[in-house]
Amino acid sequence: MTADKKIIYYITRWREGTAYKNINFMKDNFGGEIIADDISQLKKRIKELKPELIVVRGDHRKDYQIALKHNIPYLLIENDVNSLRRGTKDMAQEREKIENAAAIIFTSEEHMDYYKGVEKKYKWKLPYCEVIYTRPLKKDLDFEPKEKLKGLHLVYAGGLVTSWHRRKTHYGYRCYHKIFKEFIRAGWTVHLYSASYNTNKLSEYHDIGCIIHRNKPYKELLKEMSQYTAGLHSYNKEGVPEKAYNYTQTCRGNKIWDYLAAGIPTIGYQAGNGMKIYEGKWGIVIKDLKSETIKGIPKRLAKIKITKRMRKSNTVDRDLKKYKKVIEETIKADKKKKNKEPEYIPYRNKNGEPFPKCIVVTNKGPREIERANRLFKPFETTKPLIVNKREWKEIKAHVGLLIKHLD
Repeated sequence: MTADKKIIYYITRWREGTAYKNINFMKDNFGGEIIADDISQLKKRIKELKPELIVVRGDHRKDYQIALKHNIPYLLIENDVNSLRRGTKDMAQEREKIENAAAIIFTSEEHMDYYKGVEKKYKWKLPYCEVIYTRPLKKDLDFEPKEKLKGLHLVYAGGLVTSWHRRKTHYGYRCYHKIFKEFIRAGWTVHLYSASYNTNKLSEYHDIGCIIHRNKPYKELLKEMSQYTAGLHSYNKEGVPEKAYNYTQTCRGNKIWDYLAAGIPTIGYQAGNGMKIYEGKWGIVIKDLKSETIKGIPKRLAKIKITKRMRKSNTVDRDLKKYKKVIEETIKADKKKKNKEPEYIPYRNKNGEPFPKCIVVTNKGPREIERANRLFKPFETTKPLIVNKREWKEIKAHVGLLIKHLD
């Protein structure tokens, strides 16, 4: 494996986590170029470069569809699982995304097991898969730590939902108001670095006594965090839909390793199986937020010894062989293979809902038509497609396309 592969890494929305660590590690080791949030530039470079593969991230994103349209093998980084978080049975998009991938990187063993269960139950076909944690880049550990602040300082760097009233949503597990409040009450100063670029909307956290900091590039963030006492890896449970909270317990979040990379211990609370990775090594786990529990944390942290070897052993660089394998598997995929559209599964409409629909589409004219993130070739009829309401409207609106409903 050489470092001159023709690879495009396409990232949208957040540029932290997998969008930074996984993507930059692959680019450093295998070559290629990163395109962020620019679909026109992506299409231009596909024509010019004729890439061997495209690397995209998953969850609820539709970034993979550009690779499908151009019949290019794609490596999917399934960093989150939307249907597992929401408990939804409308999995048409997920099936299209998973089955058409040439290879998949999961960030958690439970997430891969979930899809293997779906594969068995609904007769899906998964491609080659690997579990690769979202650990820091070794090159980002090269910094001089800052002088420790006096007193007890807790840092949280990650996603934050701004309002406590939104705790009942599918992302309510990021409502940390009450958790932070208990630490402040016990004498800790809480520092926040939001990964969501919503720093100006965190007034509720400011009002309870948190110190809000500006977002920083990852390496700078590590150095910044080195001055604090410890970092928090946690999720809120109060008011959160059961499916959404249970989902958090299966994740292997960045914070499992980020605080270690900064050289400070990790405090885990309600953070699921990921806490087992650092408990007794570079972190501790607390079972509740009682005053005596939080006041006992400093004594427990004093027993944690973080070494250079420990930090460098927990980097993404340790997974180089896994990355080589998934890239090899992606490149081996047949570029001329016709994209497999998900078959129609009746349970999707068993409650009488009008969408998703199962349709076939005929292009009546001599020109290729692009609609609803799909290409319709001249004078050809597609295989059955599963479409949502927006996609159906887009296709129906084009005078050159004829829809036939199968349900």
